[in-house]
Amino acid sequence: MAGDTPPRRFSLRELVERSGVPASTIHHYRRAGMIPPPVREAANRFGYDERHLDALIEIRSHTGEGAECRPRVVAAAIEAFRTRSYGEVTVSEIAETAGVAKGTVYRYFESKEELLTASIEALLADTASRFEAAVDSLGGPKGLTDDPEKTALVFGYLVAGVMPILLELGAKAAKGHEPSADQARRVLRTLAATAGRPFTGRDADEDAAVRSGLGIIKTAFSTVLEWAIGPDWPPDEIDAQPDRPVP
Repeated sequence: MAGDTPPRRFSLRELVERSGVPASTIHHYRRAGMIPPPVREAANRFGYDERHLDALIEIRSHTGEGAECRPRVVAAAIEAFRTRSYGEVTVSEIAETAGVAKGTVYRYFESKEELLTASIEALLADTASRFEAAVDSLGGPKGLTDDPEKTALVFGYLVAGVMPILLELGAKAAKGHEPSADQARRVLRTLAATAGRPFTGRDADEDAAVRSGLGIIKTAFSTVLEWAIGPDWPPDEIDAQPDRPVP
């Protein structure tokens, strides 16, 4: 109606403060369709309102039963593994963050190691979808073919958030943990395929995508290492192209 007052919108930071839910978990819920999509207010800014707060409170109030439980536990595990080493993270802590009983976590995952694996798989899937969206926003593969440095910069920006968990996996592999070594090889292959897929097409076989993406991830990893020794880890934003920030 003409006289209705539009809902007051607030930033992601305000939503985190009011709900007590970490930003990374809110992003996970949004991508999983568990909360309404936010309103885009600017190229790099989204607005939230009471609907989002109510949805988050409802999710956190559940006892853990239902289809949303497993992704909630994975989101809590990602938050934990991103900020602390594998040895410092406990299943009890993950359960508390997810708002479920410890026994509920073990209903979905047999061990903390399985939780780490699920976290990595979720992050890889998210990185793939975000990289594909970023390539589209920058003019598609044709717009990037002649600028591999830009492609590596975009991919490095997205991988930076995954890097702490990947380094943890690499540390376990370096200590002779064979399952971690196998997973590390699969992860690197998946990242290479993710980087190359937009340039080979969806119908190309995985080997072709891996070959196409290897050069990109080498440069991207080098870029991420430069960021890691700088004051801003990861960078808040990058200007891959004027007026077209990475989504």
